[in-house]
Amino acid sequence: MIYDYAIIGAGAAGSLLADALLSDPHFKKRSVLIIDRPGNEYKDRTWCFWSERSHTLAHLVSHQWSEIYAGDSKNPTFQSIAPYTYQMIKGVDFHNYFRPKIKDHSQLDWVVEEVTAVTEMKEVVKIETASETFEAATVFDSRFDYELLQSNKKYPVLQQHFVGWFVKTDKAHFNPDQALFMDFSTPQMGNTRFMYVLPTSDREALVEYTLFSHETLELEAYAKAIDNYLSERNIVGYEVVATERGSIPMSCTPLWERQTKRYIPIGLAAGWAKPSTGFTFDRTLVRVQRIVEGLKRDESLLRVQRKDRFWLYDLLLLDILDRRNEKGAAIFSRLFRKRKPQLILRFLGEKTHFFQELSIMAANKPFPFIAAFVRRLFRGF
Repeated sequence: MIYDYAIIGAGAAGSLLADALLSDPHFKKRSVLIIDRPGNEYKDRTWCFWSERSHTLAHLVSHQWSEIYAGDSKNPTFQSIAPYTYQMIKGVDFHNYFRPKIKDHSQLDWVVEEVTAVTEMKEVVKIETASETFEAATVFDSRFDYELLQSNKKYPVLQQHFVGWFVKTDKAHFNPDQALFMDFSTPQMGNTRFMYVLPTSDREALVEYTLFSHETLELEAYAKAIDNYLSERNIVGYEVVATERGSIPMSCTPLWERQTKRYIPIGLAAGWAKPSTGFTFDRTLVRVQRIVEGLKRDESLLRVQRKDRFWLYDLLLLDILDRRNEKGAAIFSRLFRKRKPQLILRFLGEKTHFFQELSIMAANKPFPFIAAFVRRLFRGF
């Protein structure tokens, strides 16, 4: 059997794409194969994003925040982000909803195997696992390989790496309407380091130690930083009820350019994570919709992602952090101090116009960005 579409990996990108295809009447006669690797790692995720309106996944949002702070003050002043709210979806809730929904379609086959090889042939793409071989006319592949990024020396590669503790305290310490978006008051130690605190009640919060840097830390270093941060705020009677750990690639390497007519990378494998911040979920929703519309119109899927001015802005910031990793705190703190958070969120969501972007650029010292642009002229874009 030759499937019309095969999706390798049923994480956020693969699940959202499968659901979009299977829920659209246009594809009701198309066969779909999902090959997902064994294990339950998919449950240990949280995705956060900002939205200014109700959306189709609103029923999966476990909590939302109306005020945020980003900066380096030990006495943060939170600001309203209306009409936006900052929202969280837990991986377990996401997959408990989408997996049964996707599997309910008769045109779908779901295989739990580790993919060992993918070979594009003249008419089909062959997918091999340890026990079987499958064929599909079009393959969407979400498998990510850090070595592929590292092999391209033209663009810098950093990581947004983090460890988060879901803590429960014995006293009220948190405001569940206020999210510490980026707290740079934590020691920087030559990197860009911040705490990310998302309270879900006055006694419960996700406290996450996050770095933008080249190398990850030993697990004990994250734990020590979180414990010190809580202790400095007199939060000592707490229980760690769950943890999460992750690393998101920060690179402008155009991974999507590997795509062919029949083989299309998706998710992190296609560079869908926002290079300058690591935000991925909202960008995934947008790109999945572009894929579906392109398939319906029989258009090239090269339009799903491309080098544009937002890609260039991200590249210049990464070039700066690649050379002077400690500058991130000052850049982000100054930006949120001098501009309204709504404008910054709109910019990070790539929904601003050019004159708004000039205003954002003017909030920071221009020389590092000008120097980065000049250096990039010699290295190439």
